[in-house]
Amino acid sequence: MTSLAHQLRRLALPQSDPNLLTRSEVASLLFDPKDAVSMDRSTFYALGCTGLEELMGIEPAFLEFQDTLFSRASLTLERSVQSKEVNEKLDAGISLFLARLSPYFLLKPAHKCLEWLVHRFHVQLYNADALLRCSLPFHDTNVFVRVLQLLHIRDAAARWGWLLGPQKAGVPLSRGALVAHCYSDLSFMDFICSLVTGSVQAYSGRSGSCSQLRVIFSFYASTIVSALGAVEKVSDAIISKLLPFVHKGLKSSLTDYKAATLMIVCQLAVKVTMEASLVDILAAHVAKSLLGEPVLAKEGLGCLVVLLQNQKEVSLFSSPRASVSLSSVPALASTLQAMAAAHDVAPLLRYLLPHLIHAAFTCRSGETQKDQLAVLEAVLKSVPLTNGLDRTFAPSSSSVFVCRWILDGYLRQTELSADDSSAFDRRLLPLVRLFESRYCAALDGVLAGHVTADGEKRLYHQFLSLSVSSGKHQMLGDSDTSLLLSLKHPQPSVRVSALEHLVVPVSPGDVWWNPEKLDTNTCCYLGLTCRLFSVIIRGAGEGPASGSFRDLMKLLIKVHLCEPPMLFRFLCVLWGYGSNHGDQLDVKVGAVLQTRALYVGGAVLSAQPSTMLEQLAAADSPVVPSLLCCLTSPVREVRRAALGTLSSLSGAGASPFRPITERLLKNSEEIIADPSYLSQALGVLQEESVKAKRLRSSLQQLLQSAGTPGCPSYSACSLLRALSHAVLSELLPVLDRLLEQSGPDTPSLLRSEAQLMHLVLGKYNEASAPLLAENQNCLDLFVRALRNSTQPHPDIPSCQIIALEQMTKPFFSALGGEAVQQKLLSAMLDVLLESRSPLVTDTVRSVFKGMAVDGQLVANELAPPEKPKVSVTVQQSRRSRMSQRYFYLYSGGAVSWQRVTLILELLQHKKKLKRAQTLVPVLFALLARSLDPCPADHTNMEYTKQLLLGCLLNVCHRLSPAGGAVGPDLLDEDKFSVELVVQCIRASDVPQTHHHALLLLGAAAAIFPEKVLLNIMPIFTFMGANIMRLDDAYSFRVIDQTVQMVIPALIQLSDGTSSSHVVAVVTRILHVFADALPHVPDHRRLPILSQLVTTLGPARFLWVLMLLLFKLHATQTATSTSEKDAALERDVDFWVSLCCEFKVSEQLSSLISILLFLLKLPDDKHDGETPPPIGPQREEVEELIFSLEAHSSKELRHFQFLSVSFMAQLLGSAGFIGKVAAGERCPLCFRLLEEILRYIHAVARRAEDNADKPTAKFWRVLLNKAYEVLDKVNSLLPTDTFITVMRGLMGNELASVRRKAMELLNNKLQHRTQWEDRQVTVLLQLTGDLLSIVGKSSGEVMEREAEHAINRQTALYSLKLLCRSFGSAHQEAFVPVLQRAVDIAAAPEEEKNVTGSALLCIAEVVGALKALAIPHLPRLMPAVLNTLTDRKELLTNEIYLLSAVTALQRVTETLPHFISPYLQDTTSQVRCPSSSSSSSSAATQLSTRLASLRSTLATRLPPRVLLPTVTRCYGSMLGALMSILKEHITHMEKDQLSFHQSELTSFFLCALDFRAEHCQGDLQKTSEVEGHVIDCLLSMVMKLSEVTFRPLFFKLLDWSKLGRERLLTFCRLSDVFADRLKGLFVLFAGNLVTGFVDLLRQTNGSKTDESLFDSKVKTNQLLRFVLDCLFKIFMFDTQKFVSRERGDALMSPLVDQLENTVGGDQVYQQLVTQHLVPCVGQFSVALADESQWKTLNYQILLKTRHPDSKVRFSSLLMLMELASKLKENYMVLLPETIPFLAELMEEVVKQIKLKMSIKTCFKQIKQIKLRSNVFLLRNNSFK
Repeated sequence: MTSLAHQLRRLALPQSDPNLLTRSEVASLLFDPKDAVSMDRSTFYALGCTGLEELMGIEPAFLEFQDTLFSRASLTLERSVQSKEVNEKLDAGISLFLARLSPYFLLKPAHKCLEWLVHRFHVQLYNADALLRCSLPFHDTNVFVRVLQLLHIRDAAARWGWLLGPQKAGVPLSRGALVAHCYSDLSFMDFICSLVTGSVQAYSGRSGSCSQLRVIFSFYASTIVSALGAVEKVSDAIISKLLPFVHKGLKSSLTDYKAATLMIVCQLAVKVTMEASLVDILAAHVAKSLLGEPVLAKEGLGCLVVLLQNQKEVSLFSSPRASVSLSSVPALASTLQAMAAAHDVAPLLRYLLPHLIHAAFTCRSGETQKDQLAVLEAVLKSVPLTNGLDRTFAPSSSSVFVCRWILDGYLRQTELSADDSSAFDRRLLPLVRLFESRYCAALDGVLAGHVTADGEKRLYHQFLSLSVSSGKHQMLGDSDTSLLLSLKHPQPSVRVSALEHLVVPVSPGDVWWNPEKLDTNTCCYLGLTCRLFSVIIRGAGEGPASGSFRDLMKLLIKVHLCEPPMLFRFLCVLWGYGSNHGDQLDVKVGAVLQTRALYVGGAVLSAQPSTMLEQLAAADSPVVPSLLCCLTSPVREVRRAALGTLSSLSGAGASPFRPITERLLKNSEEIIADPSYLSQALGVLQEESVKAKRLRSSLQQLLQSAGTPGCPSYSACSLLRALSHAVLSELLPVLDRLLEQSGPDTPSLLRSEAQLMHLVLGKYNEASAPLLAENQNCLDLFVRALRNSTQPHPDIPSCQIIALEQMTKPFFSALGGEAVQQKLLSAMLDVLLESRSPLVTDTVRSVFKGMAVDGQLVANELAPPEKPKVSVTVQQSRRSRMSQRYFYLYSGGAVSWQRVTLILELLQHKKKLKRAQTLVPVLFALLARSLDPCPADHTNMEYTKQLLLGCLLNVCHRLSPAGGAVGPDLLDEDKFSVELVVQCIRASDVPQTHHHALLLLGAAAAIFPEKVLLNIMPIFTFMGANIMRLDDAYSFRVIDQTVQMVIPALIQLSDGTSSSHVVAVVTRILHVFADALPHVPDHRRLPILSQLVTTLGPARFLWVLMLLLFKLHATQTATSTSEKDAALERDVDFWVSLCCEFKVSEQLSSLISILLFLLKLPDDKHDGETPPPIGPQREEVEELIFSLEAHSSKELRHFQFLSVSFMAQLLGSAGFIGKVAAGERCPLCFRLLEEILRYIHAVARRAEDNADKPTAKFWRVLLNKAYEVLDKVNSLLPTDTFITVMRGLMGNELASVRRKAMELLNNKLQHRTQWEDRQVTVLLQLTGDLLSIVGKSSGEVMEREAEHAINRQTALYSLKLLCRSFGSAHQEAFVPVLQRAVDIAAAPEEEKNVTGSALLCIAEVVGALKALAIPHLPRLMPAVLNTLTDRKELLTNEIYLLSAVTALQRVTETLPHFISPYLQDTTSQVRCPSSSSSSSSAATQLSTRLASLRSTLATRLPPRVLLPTVTRCYGSMLGALMSILKEHITHMEKDQLSFHQSELTSFFLCALDFRAEHCQGDLQKTSEVEGHVIDCLLSMVMKLSEVTFRPLFFKLLDWSKLGRERLLTFCRLSDVFADRLKGLFVLFAGNLVTGFVDLLRQTNGSKTDESLFDSKVKTNQLLRFVLDCLFKIFMFDTQKFVSRERGDALMSPLVDQLENTVGGDQVYQQLVTQHLVPCVGQFSVALADESQWKTLNYQILLKTRHPDSKVRFSSLLMLMELASKLKENYMVLLPETIPFLAELMEEVVKQIKLKMSIKTCFKQIKQIKLRSNVFLLRNNSFK
């Protein structure tokens, strides 16, 4: 092909495609192109609309396309001929629709919509890009291939030429090809990226997360990431192509879109080394994207980690954009903490921390600075500083350089004022203290090695003051070095100076002086002070130097403890230090020193004012808590001194501890006597605090004091021992703090701290257990304690052991919910799995053994958890993803076998296990998993199998200790998988495993007796069909072997060797097969069971199998009605197929046996009669088939109904009928008929017995089903036998049986038309039996009246059918039938339904007997007519009325010449049915019957008989009579009409007086009746000649002059005559002009004050009739009827009617527009005189000046009508018309309607003028 051809093909438009002009093939997505040719457009349109409606049900966004792409207008749109603008708009709509359709592309409704777009809009030609954009995310599906084959890809050089291969091959596009083209063709990469943005834009107006676009985002991410991974080198062009879309994705509010973009950023970071500026920009965008999307916090931070760890180092202070955004990310610290547990987050911290520290020191806004410090503090507290942070610094720990950053940043704050510096220090203090607590060594190293410049000393000293260990680094003035270095200085003078500086007071700011928290310098000072105090206080007690020592004491207090708060902080140290297990102060505080210090405190307190006492006894003061600790001392004198000191504080009335101290002082003697009494006293106070708010607050404050970080742990321990009933919630912060300090990378806990932790954990007891469910923090702390295996001291157990020991049976049972129990159990099992300590293992086993655990909790632990997290970097996780995927492919993400084994070992000796049965499904699931281990499992599976089998055995023993059966509510039999146990035996070679499995099978057999045997056949079925892939012959052999194994086992279970015993054994075998049938493959069920029954003997045992199958279905539970119906249909088809495998005789024998079995079943489960016992073995067989004890009454009824329904299905099946038709004899038919009749008799009895019970409906339905079986059996009987049987059934004593026999007879009579003579003879003999049923007394014994009435109706219907079939040929046989039917009809006391049936029978018999019925007319006709007089019954019973009318119509039709004596009564009954709203079939038939009866009377009777009768009946039923008379006149001959014309004329004159006689009645009803009369009269007029009509007309004219009501009737009659006679009536119209002129004047309210009628309605009616009559006369005038004289006479009265407004505006408007204006317009045409036209026109113009606007408007309408009628002739009237119109135009400026009418009039005049000019031009041209 030349280059020019290429260019021309590329430039070719879709509409030039020659395929559009051919119809050999049509592009189609759903149909074959050749088949689509024959389908019309409406079919495709309906298909598309259906798809759109279904899509709108899924996504409302498709609603807007209902009026565009899928509108009715699109059916006729052909886009190839549309303009560019239209096609562009259409393309936009199609692109939007396809973009919204893409997420639903695989749904059937989407295919229907695409089919319409392809067929109508040729989207495969015009919108190929949009179509591919819609379908490309599903490139690996067959639907995409179908779409691809619709495209017209011309050659490989085209844009989509690379898709030619998949298009021609018809295979899906491979992912490799897609990815390769993506990175090789950047335009295609842009296409994929634009696909996503287009989809997002298509759903931009929708609220929500747009979850439907998830498939688009997944395709986008997987394709771009794979392309970046596959390309050898990512070029700048690729990066520049992707960056705009990355920016859009990160800015998007859609979570999935943002997540996909983050994956692309990660892949870019891995593949490309980017510039630092680009990295910073990307990091800033990623960080900013996390602000509004907390859901993606972990993913976004992970993306940043990957980005930063794979790129060059970014300058620490290059750009703060990312850090500012990151610092605002919600839950930043907690997310980083979670990530740090599994990944290396050092790259992100290396990027983030410098910015955070820099922002904290450079921000000048107080709140912002506070926020930055809070974020920094949270990060430092949560995330450990790993060594990866120091890559940019000298080799040192990561915490060192963070400390350097903080110190350097602080030293740069040289411009802060004193106030700002103080405020900044307060904000920075928590951060420095936190850093010091976690990284103390690093801080000491940085501070010790820092060399300060001259200008930094002040700031350096301020920073030192923020540190707890500030004393070590304090600068000494004389040596210019720190205190720590001065103590080690080589010069003695410097060391002495340092020592002198060391002896300084401790900082007075601390509330508690806690030796455990103080630095070494302070501890040395405090220890020295304690020793000095001990020496002085001992010397001041006694001896000659006591006075000097006292002075020395005063000096000590004055110099070092000058303030009372400082003094008492010091004393508190002495009071409590004796219980400290450490020796931080290097001093021994014994009971003597403690007592002396207490007395000193008491003495000092006695001298203090009340304000100072309030301060010392405040909530934050350590005085009261320390004194309470002393009250627990084992030394009596210490307790006594403490009480004395405590009493000295009694003056502090506002102390929060006052309620406690008051109560304790009241019990001083008890406390002094017993060191444990304090705990008892506080316990009593805690019980009383429930009702005492102040006391409760005091105790809470005491707990808070003990829990403050400053309180020494040994003091807190003493308080907690005393507060034995402490509230756990108040101690949670203490536990949190201690757990933080007991981490693996933190210093070991002090002994007192470890004891304190144990005391707090001891509060986790039965009383506090509910708190774990209410407080998540409480639960998390306990779990943390369980997982903390650190043991700080060898002689003190770890907190893990203590926490485990708290999990006692009462504690675990008292937990708030199963979720908490589950979490604790999971944590305990994790400890067991992870720990290598024998002590921990033994403790866990002991704890688990003692707890009462629910079996479901253990089962949940054996369920698959989430995938384990590995502490690796994000990049390493990505690299190892393939290996992990391989592992989970084989393990299924299940619980590791190691964990399973440990749990199973715990369960082996577990006794306190609730709901052990819940473990059964999980244990069997694990057993199945152990039978098919994955390659990654290296566990000894045999040992695991033995543990599983042992646990199952324990569960069985627990459920049934005595070895008996258990109920389904305890353990469902379906959950116990015996096949797995058997498979263990088959798959294992270890005898020990066999032993465990056999023990379990033995226990299972005791619980589920038939369970093992029940599952043997499904096991072999599975083996033969799936495992070994053997053929059917081998499968049958396996099943035979199974039967050989089952039968001996079942025989061994039973006793005796009798025949009944064999039946019972076979029944058990069949039971096994029936129960196992659902597990057998469908294609193998029929051969298996047919072979089994053949082996056993179908004549003996087929019925047993069928009953067992019925029971199986009856006891199944279906989830929905549809599933239930489908299952029933499927099962019935199988049952029928199974029975049809055998002979007809064998099938009938089985049906007989089934009926015999059903007869023995009781009515209900409890109240039925017990059948006579045949023998114990027989009863056992019946129990095996259907046990009344094991099944409910509902299942019993369902079983019976299924059995009878199946018999009906079998007898009517094609297979059974085919066997009968093939010539198989069925000698058992008579036996079957006998048994079904017996069964019907029994069911009918039960239906009667249960008529008043809730099961009555069931028995009626079952009886109907039994009748259906009887029908099917009857169809097998010869006709002669059938008649004989039916005759016998009619004599049955049960009414229901008799009725069913008659119904069967009726069915046979209705469907069979050919009968043999002997059969007819036998059938005619049935009339006597039927008449006997008809005549039975209603009070017969054992029958109810209503049922007897139904039987009588059925018998009458049978007689009717017999008469219809044989009455014409055997009339004499039905004369008694007519007599009996007439007797019933004549009896007034008869039930009406029976009477109705008798009337229908009369109708049929009279039609057959004809002349033989004449003698019975004297009794028949009065009886029939009498039934029609009972109005009440007729109106309430349509069927009864229809029956009576039918009988009357048939008699009239059959014997019309013999009913003249009854004609008047008959005619009086013939009325039009009332116009009721009833739309029933009976009402329709009634109308038809009445019409037929009227037609019969009108056509079959001579006038001499009918006309007198009509005259006599006139008064009562005029409307109906007119209908009869009209039809009669229509059929009358001309001579007959002439003969009776005078009589008819008199009758009509009388009939037309109806209005005059009923002038005060209902006008509508009067008009309706009058219409019937006029209609009938018109039928006679239409048959008259002009000569005979003229006297009639004049007689009517004279008649009308005798009354105003007659005048109204005559005008209406004239209007009708004019309409029907047309031009002929004009000959008689001359006599009407004068009268009409007078009437026009008399009815004009504007001309006369006297009204012609009292009613305005009548006046308007008369005026309308006159105007309409004149209009027709003018219209049909061809004889110049409107002469000048008549025209002048009529003109003014007609025009003056414009002013006649009688009746209101609405009536006036209707009169003018519908009657007057057309009449005057036609009048102008009839005038044909120019001078009269002018007169008429001028009179109308004068009306335009009328003061009433309605009149002026009406005159304009009349002028327009005049102009339209006269056309060009109106030109001569224009000169005088235009001035009037102009004048009218000036007056009606505000009347819009009138103004518009005038404009319309002008427009019409202009058109007339134009036509006139054209006409003149044509005439001139001809001349």
